[in-house]
Amino acid sequence: MLPAVANESEVNRAIVQQSFGGEAVDVLQLVLKKKKPKASPGHVVVRLTCRNVMPYDFTLIRDCHLEPTKEHGPIEFESVRRSDEDRDLGPVVGLEACGVVHEVGAGVTKLKLGQRVIPNLLWKYLFPKGEGAWQDYVEVAEDDIIPCPDGISDAIASQLLLNECAFYGALLDLKIPKGQWLLQTAANSNFGRQVIQLAKHWGIKTINLIRRGELADDLKALGADEVINYTTEDVVEKVKKITGGKRVYAAMDAVTGTLTKTVAACVQNEGQLFIVGEISGSDVLISTEDLIRGVSVSYWKVESVIMAERRDQVIKDVVRLLEDKVVIPIFWKNFELTQFKEAFKEVQNPKRCGRVLLRIQRWIHGGILSL
Repeated sequence: MLPAVANESEVNRAIVQQSFGGEAVDVLQLVLKKKKPKASPGHVVVRLTCRNVMPYDFTLIRDCHLEPTKEHGPIEFESVRRSDEDRDLGPVVGLEACGVVHEVGAGVTKLKLGQRVIPNLLWKYLFPKGEGAWQDYVEVAEDDIIPCPDGISDAIASQLLLNECAFYGALLDLKIPKGQWLLQTAANSNFGRQVIQLAKHWGIKTINLIRRGELADDLKALGADEVINYTTEDVVEKVKKITGGKRVYAAMDAVTGTLTKTVAACVQNEGQLFIVGEISGSDVLISTEDLIRGVSVSYWKVESVIMAERRDQVIKDVVRLLEDKVVIPIFWKNFELTQFKEAFKEVQNPKRCGRVLLRIQRWIHGGILSL
């Protein structure tokens, strides 16, 4: 139960990381900030209505990326330290959310009160200020706000930049010709499932790695051409058999660790392997044999599509795919902000299929969102 406060309208609830080097449920705490932010010139205050809980959120927490001593430099905590009482709160976590404009600062011309928006928080606010998405209000510069496209719900808007634009941009950048093969790990993730759908639409064949064999039929029904359980099957040999010995044109790996070595061995000579996540940690293992074959291994950065000139076109393309039901995001469960520990446990549920959200105002019918 949250403590009573004198003026609830001035309260900004926030999930903060108060210690470093442990599991999310142990190092995070829901706190009340004494004051919600005010809109300074050129900025707006966004009231966040829906937050997407991503596996990468846990990577940042687990690997202490928000710790002030990390290589990216000291976190300023500018917004969370506006008073002496807030000084020791720690960074507010959370990568992505959507909301409505709550307050408009002087000089803001493109946004209006009540407008649905998506704040681009990762590179200027979560890093290095410690101002993430898991709070009620956040102050953001007008230039870092994306108006929410018409026709999409809060659920989709809350994951549009780092999820929807990410799977689209990564597959687009691999430039896989129609009829060629793509290999991906974490195929049952929301990211992986949407890759399957888009690849099918583009005429790209997919080989999908999973660790639970019972998921194979579900993924094939979604459009997967081949599914391999990497815990029980010889992945490299099976890929060679599927491709007639040619291996795959390109690959995406969200798991990392030793599995990256297996994935690289499945890529054709001079082929590309994009690292698109860090589920097992930040280290990857690669054989020199595959490097000699010219396999290119690189970390694909989502900012290449959402912080670049092509951002508006990518968002337009993704929204069209969503509206046309080419790609259908799946949502799992919805929690209020105060239920964050229950939400974290659900994200780690091995039977989970779809996104977990923190506080959404409009629910989804049947687990699949209707636009």
